[in-house]
Amino acid sequence: MKRITLLGVVLAVLVATAGVAAATPGDHAGESNGDSATQQGPPSELPGPVPDFVSDIHDSVTEFMDGMMDGALGPAVSEHAGQPAHAGN
Repeated sequence: MKRITLLGVVLAVLVATAGVAAATPGDHAGESNGDSATQQGPPSELPGPVPDFVSDIHDSVTEFMDGMMDGALGPAVSEHAGQPAHAGN
């Protein structure tokens, strides 16, 4: 009985200390990323706009999900992406 009680106390202390250690990050957290770890907010340089066919693909997926598209989604996406549709779709 004492062995089980002792094991329970040791386990409780281990869980409590592991929780505290996980909740408090060290002084060197994120240093591997260089200076970017200290910056906050969105990056200053955003990517350019996507080509028009990407918007067309998104529209096709939305139509398919809304049930407004007859047939399979694959050929429509392939058509917008400029790739030949597979016969199996």
